[in-house]
Amino acid sequence: MRGKKVVLSVTGVVQDVGSEETSDEMRLVTTGELTGEKDSYCLRYTETQPDTAETHKVTFTMQDGVVTMSREGDYHTSMIFSQGNRFEGSYNTPYGALEMGVFPTQVKYTVDDAHGEVVLKYQLDIQGQYASMREMRIRFAPSRRA
Repeated sequence: MRGKKVVLSVTGVVQDVGSEETSDEMRLVTTGELTGEKDSYCLRYTETQPDTAETHKVTFTMQDGVVTMSREGDYHTSMIFSQGNRFEGSYNTPYGALEMGVFPTQVKYTVDDAHGEVVLKYQLDIQGQYASMREMRIRFAPSRRA
């Protein structure tokens, strides 16, 4: 598929250490581009930090049941979400890098002619210590401004 313009909604939920309740939720609505075909797709969008107006390019690749996320900018990272498989990497900041571990408990995605959804639930560890349980849900549909 040639690149299709999409509107996407990103929702992130964090459950902090020792808490039964959701402590933080982030929502973003933006435009992006979906490319790929058959069993391999790539979703790209730019997010803007509301307090600094900094922009970061984010890319999700979905193939063979695995989702890879890459984030560029001052706070850059890459993560691989393969259900039941731990990923270890780093979260790079202007102040230095932090060791990061991700253990996905749910990795699902569906894509159908520029419509789709990505659902990721995972445990996040920072510097070898449990930090939180997280859920990220991305829904996308064709943009009316194609």
